[in-house]
Amino acid sequence: MRTEDPITRHSSDLPPLRFSLNLLYVGRLLLGMASAQTVLTSEAVEVIDDQIEAVTDELVATELLHEAAVLVGDVDR
Repeated sequence: MRTEDPITRHSSDLPPLRFSLNLLYVGRLLLGMASAQTVLTSEAVEVIDDQIEAVTDELVATELLHEAAVLVGDVDR
């Protein structure tokens, strides 16, 4: 039986960040597939990669805040 993850003030931010990151990866994949057929500038790829990096950084920071809140007992019951 799996226990539920504790709810902290950061819990609600995690699913949208994960979803956004997944969408960016799908967009990057599609952009890569399209670049094989057409000429796309490396600038477009760089913009997507920069956005992926920014969302990843925000997700990691939010996950760390969530874990820190769990460790100190700042959870909603």
